[in-house]
Amino acid sequence: MEARKRGADFPVIEQRGDSVYIRWVVRKHKNSSVADMTFHDAYLVESFRDDSGSPRQRTIAYLGNIREIGEEFPTIERELFMLRADRILSSLPELQGPEREQVLDMLRERVPPLNTNEVELAFRANLRWYQQWWRSNGSAPSPEQLLSMINGADAISDV
Repeated sequence: MEARKRGADFPVIEQRGDSVYIRWVVRKHKNSSVADMTFHDAYLVESFRDDSGSPRQRTIAYLGNIREIGEEFPTIERELFMLRADRILSSLPELQGPEREQVLDMLRERVPPLNTNEVELAFRANLRWYQQWWRSNGSAPSPEQLLSMINGADAISDV
């Protein structure tokens, strides 16, 4: 049987309803008796029927992984996972606009977005880290310089 490739005959979500989904592969830590940790790998998968009518699945993209420690995904890892997944999805030309948002919503069902309190706590923790680094490596920026950095953050390009 000939393998089909992504291309013009391979629209991702289009009007096919639930034919695209996230497949989660969950792995325990290799030393699970000591580490209460699991790894969740996310794959964007398409269901389809081959020429003979048999159901098949094909992996469209690997969207990344995230650690679960105990019963939760760490805050920073949730945000980094979603940023990486969004970047991967944006590289798929056949998955744009509302279709891409649908896939992100599917990811958010497992990996909840950060709330305002979590973002504020992370911001404060980062400020503390920078302050300690500046103190141990020379002079710290003035409050005016810090405010200028914060106000200029939108000008930083997404690398």
